[in-house]
Amino acid sequence: MKLQLDDQSPNPYLSTDDQRQLELAQSASANLAQRLSRRNRNLRDCPIRTEFLRRRSERDAVPPMMVMLGSGGGRGGDVRLKLYLSLLWASPGGNHDTEFVATDWAQLLGLPRYSTNGKRRVYEALSWLATHRFIEKQERPGRPSTVIVLHESGLGAPYAKPSSRTAKGKAPTYRRLQSSWWTNAWLAAMSGRALAFWLVLMDESNNGAKADAVCLSEGQTSKKYAISPYLRQRAMRELKHYGLITARREFTREAFGVKSSRTRISIHLDELDRSPIARLE
Repeated sequence: MKLQLDDQSPNPYLSTDDQRQLELAQSASANLAQRLSRRNRNLRDCPIRTEFLRRRSERDAVPPMMVMLGSGGGRGGDVRLKLYLSLLWASPGGNHDTEFVATDWAQLLGLPRYSTNGKRRVYEALSWLATHRFIEKQERPGRPSTVIVLHESGLGAPYAKPSSRTAKGKAPTYRRLQSSWWTNAWLAAMSGRALAFWLVLMDESNNGAKADAVCLSEGQTSKKYAISPYLRQRAMRELKHYGLITARREFTREAFGVKSSRTRISIHLDELDRSPIARLE
């Protein structure tokens, strides 16, 4: 067996011109986190049901996460995915509702020109999420709409926090997205495809608790999560660039000279404690 480091060529997804944008996102997140802490003493990670992330079987339809993101991970899908997860994080109790203005969300997501174009993109994302039954909007004339988060399945069912109790011998029903994705502006810095693949890694590693590296082939990623090899490759390059993962390609020789390879992915959760702004220097 032979191990080979994957391509480590620099891939500067952000320039120093983006620093102010990330600083605004971090400030907006700090304000939101302070408000959430008043409602819940401990700032929680965001629970996300596994049915949002993956197919139940190979014959199932595309899971909700990839419906939301879109097969190519374009800009509209980025905003939809990030906004929905932010709504989940910001609606921890009661009716799971929020009443914040669109410019606040645009700042939180790190959208450029947050008070104009960024606000418009948030409105477009909210409309899509409402049409596809991930949220419910209650209009209030002259005031921000009330947004009520619905179940991650996209079937329009009311949202309830997933239970932390798992029946013995059963697979967990949800995974967690670390609150530092918001408080340290990772959500604003990273693309939607990188965020989606990070959630895949959280699913495969039990929220990063497994000591061993994750072994996940392109075929498995496609069958289980409906993530194409192209999207996976770009997501991994981005996560590696920011130090959140390292990857090694493992080559094995089988009978009669047949060779195969798989990628071993190590997750570095401690890197989330730093801000991606440091990577701009």
